Amino acid sequence: MVIGQRRYLIAYDISDDVRRSHVVKTLQSHGMRLQYSVFLLEVRKSALLKVKAALEDEIDSSQDSVLICDLDTCEGSESAMTFMGRRGYRDVTVPQII
Repeated sequence: MVIGQRRYLIAYDISDDVRRSHVVKTLQSHGMRLQYSVFLLEVRKSALLKVKAALEDEIDSSQDSVLICDLDTCEGSESAMTFMGRRGYRDVTVPQII
C-alpha cells in the first residue's frame, strides 16, 4: 500500500453499451470490479482526478450517472465496507499502479 492512497467506491449507470464499455475499461485499469457496475479503486487523489476526467469525457451527463464515494485512507476504510453473500472484503485485492 502506497502512502497517500485512498479508497474510492465508484458505481455507474450508463445507458449506452459503447460508453459503458469505455467507462469499464477506464475503471478496470485503476481498480477492481466488485459487482457489475461497482468498482473499488485504491489510488492517490491525483490519479482519481485523471479517472474523473476520463469518465467525464466518456459519459453523457444528460443520460448517465457515476457515483464516487471516498472511503477515506486505505487504513481507515476497511471498517466502512460490509459484504454479504459470496464475496467478502478480504477477497478483494486492488492492483497497485505505480
